[in-house]
Amino acid sequence: MLKRSFEDFSAGNISSLSDALQHADELLRAAQALKQDLENLGGDAEPSGKIAAILQGHREKILPATRALMPDQKSKQENRSQKSLKLGDSHYTANGLPEAVSVPSLESLTRWTMHDISRSGLPPLVPVLNPVLEQAAFTHSGMATKHTDMSYERLEWIGDAYIYLLSSAYIFQTFPNLSAGRCSQLRERIVKNETLSDYTIKYGMETRIRYPHGFDVPGGKGGNSANHKSRRKVLGDIFEAYVAAAILGDPSGLSRVAPWLKTLWSANLKDEIRKEYTDRPVIAQAPTVQGRDGTDTTPNQQDLNPKVMLLKAIGTKGVKISYKDLGPPKRERNSGLPWYTVGVVYDGLGESNLDLGFGSGLSKKEAGANAATQAMKNKKLMTRLQKRKEDVVRAAEASASLDYDDK
Repeated sequence: MLKRSFEDFSAGNISSLSDALQHADELLRAAQALKQDLENLGGDAEPSGKIAAILQGHREKILPATRALMPDQKSKQENRSQKSLKLGDSHYTANGLPEAVSVPSLESLTRWTMHDISRSGLPPLVPVLNPVLEQAAFTHSGMATKHTDMSYERLEWIGDAYIYLLSSAYIFQTFPNLSAGRCSQLRERIVKNETLSDYTIKYGMETRIRYPHGFDVPGGKGGNSANHKSRRKVLGDIFEAYVAAAILGDPSGLSRVAPWLKTLWSANLKDEIRKEYTDRPVIAQAPTVQGRDGTDTTPNQQDLNPKVMLLKAIGTKGVKISYKDLGPPKRERNSGLPWYTVGVVYDGLGESNLDLGFGSGLSKKEAGANAATQAMKNKKLMTRLQKRKEDVVRAAEASASLDYDDK
């Protein structure tokens, strides 16, 4: 402890305790000489000019002794700079962490399009430009030699937050008509441990993990006692830690990682992305409805709910449109959640239990909306039922007109 404190104190200018004592003696002698010369000026009526001369004369003896006993701040600053250079950038502290955490820009959080879906397999792995963070992303805390050494557990914590933020933003932007619950289901598919651990294995990261005995990660070093769930958790954490290291590893890390994750996740949600762009034109082009004045009208944009659109297109007095479950729910192949199938049925105006279409989804509401959308795609059937609606409307108007004339 004494040696460490003394080294910090001397900062390289004093090699032993005797040197320190020697410099202290020199400083005391210089101070006493300065005091004596100043006291000799006591009877001088105008000493100001002589004071400056005396101080200048003692300066050459006082300053060297003082500097020798002071910590070498310049040397310490240079050492810190060298550490920063080794970390790759002056924006990082001595333990490898950035001085500031990156915040996503609006440009990096745009919605998925059909062009974002990868057609060439796994996108190239984004590199980590900071070697200290890269090593930490694959190091278990049990392998740290000092308490200040970083490990993947700490990086995983901030990486998890980045992954949740980016995935939520992409889903929110891409699927404007999905409920919050359905958005959460999509997000869970791409951030759960099964998905992230699969990325870790596909990129071969598991072979780089440094962890103590007691873990059995395929391709790692040592241990064989962890069960399948624990291994999956470790592999998922490693991916989150790598994401954090890549983002924090240089000032432009987030701008490199965001599009990489966007492409990577698009493969998991490609069916939903394609469906969104396939169905969007159908929903936007609502069926025209003939008004009481004989002109064609289109439902307002606020009524883009497929069920509302279908009702406005073919519903009228004497018509009932109902939605019925088509058997018990099955299991969705990606999430394992209940998968509902609902059919839409038309009754009235000479039709009984007429099937208009069916749809499926992770909720009955979603399945019903998909059934209504499917029904509106059947243009031949829609045209026939709209004609019946028009006939009913005209007959009602004619009857009302006759009643008015009789009065």
